[in-house]
Formats: sequence, structure tokens, C-alpha cells
Amino acid sequence: MKIEDLAYNSLIKEVELTPKPGLVDRNNNGSHRDMNIETFYNSSKAIKPFIRMFYECGKGALHVEPKILFQKLRQIGKKCEKEMFLTTKGVNTHKGIIFSFAVICGAIGILRAKYKNILFEQLQSEIQEICKDLVKNDLLESVKQEMSSGEKLYKETKQAGIRDEAENGYPIIFEQSLPFYLKQKELYNEEIALKLTLLFIMSRATDSNIFARGGLKSMEFVKARSKKLLEIRDIKNLDKELLKFDEEMISRNLTAGGSADLLCLTWFLSKIDF
Repeated sequence: MKIEDLAYNSLIKEVELTPKPGLVDRNNNGSHRDMNIETFYNSSKAIKPFIRMFYECGKGALHVEPKILFQKLRQIGKKCEKEMFLTTKGVNTHKGIIFSFAVICGAIGILRAKYKNILFEQLQSEIQEICKDLVKNDLLESVKQEMSSGEKLYKETKQAGIRDEAENGYPIIFEQSLPFYLKQKELYNEEIALKLTLLFIMSRATDSNIFARGGLKSMEFVKARSKKLLEIRDIKNLDKELLKFDEEMISRNLTAGGSADLLCLTWFLSKIDF
């Protein structure tokens, strides 16, 4: 399957996964008042063509310095963001994952140009090269009037969120959520495995979306609640417990958008044929 089809399918898998706590799904809009599942469908279609551009950009950058490749990928990413916002009429559905798809697909592209077969360790290393000094350049030296959720998180807590993950080669995916998901797939069907993996990510990730809406206390609440749900003894009760968690997240106006992005990337990487 083409890389753009896998990326698109990962976005659809995530939004259609139901129920999810505080997130848009087939049941409801979660804690969002400005978007619904159709917004995500439209946004996913807008992003799809750019996945191939990220990949080809990396594939054609065999002798390009990583920092130059990063800037090229970021420029394509900005065009992708613009198309997303046009499609959604200004609603930010996927800005965070566009960044991650840019560096990951760019890294896959450059490795495809180098090797016949690719190891996850090589992919992590390539991502690290592309994103070297990202936290320093984006958060330590950058001065902005309007800050993203991730930038606000860093300013107040010194936790660098997804930028730190990218700079370190997404250890939360390669070393945690991907092995966890593959293990759950051996025990359950894909849908249950994805729901458990989402909870696993929510119990561990530094999610700037949660911080932006509720601060550190809300981040701790979500992590503790997710961890507790992972201890469920009868998997038949999972959806019932997820619906309760959804109500709690909505009542607190919380959404784990960053964790949803990491779930997308986990599924995407599990399907890449290296």
C-alpha cells in the first residue's frame, strides 16, 4: 500500500474508533464544539497528497544536510496546514500530526534512498538527525506573540512535549506504544488493541492539548484515570468504562488530541512494510 494511503487510513482509524474519551468519534464530538467527524474526514483528505510530498522530499535529500531537509519538510508542512485550514474553515483538526508525518515520512523517504530494507532503529536515528536541536530552536530561542499549546506547555512547565519526542526519535512510539499495541493485537482484535493503546498513551504522554484546557492537574487526572482503566479485568466492560471516561472528559472540557495523534502514528508505523 502507498505511504499516503497508510497515513490517510491511520487518520480514519483514529477518528472512527468509538468510544474515545473526550475525542471526536462516531458517538459524539467529545469536548469539541467546533468540529465533528465530517470535519476530520475532510481534513484527512486534504492532508493525504502531502504525505507523498514529505516522502519524496526525504527520498530526494540523500546528500542534503538534515537541518536543510527539516526546513524543506516544514515548508511543505505549512502548505499542508494551509490546505487543512481551508478545508475545515479554520478549525485545527490535524496541525500537530502534520508536523509528525512530515519528519517521519521524510525520514522514511531518505532511508528508502539509502537501503533496501529499513530497521526501526535506523528510522529513529534518521528522525533524530532531522530534528536535531528542535527544542532549542523552536522553544528556547523563539519569541512569539501567539503561542501554540506546546509552546505554552514549555513556557510554564519546561516540558517540551511533541518536539522533545521528535528530537529523540519518538521513543514513546518506538519503545512504548508500538510494542504495547503489537502485544495487544496478539490478544484481541484490532479495535480493542487500539482502544487499549490509546489509554496506554494517555497514561504516559505529555499531552499539550490536555494542558491547554486544564493545566497540570488535569494532565495528572487523565494519566491516572487512563492507567486505572488499563487494569480492567473483563475486556467486555471496556466500552462501558470508556463511555464513563468520555463523560468525565466532556464535563471537564478536556481532550487528548496529542495522544490521538500518537495513536495514529503507532498504527501507521505498525503497517509500514520495511
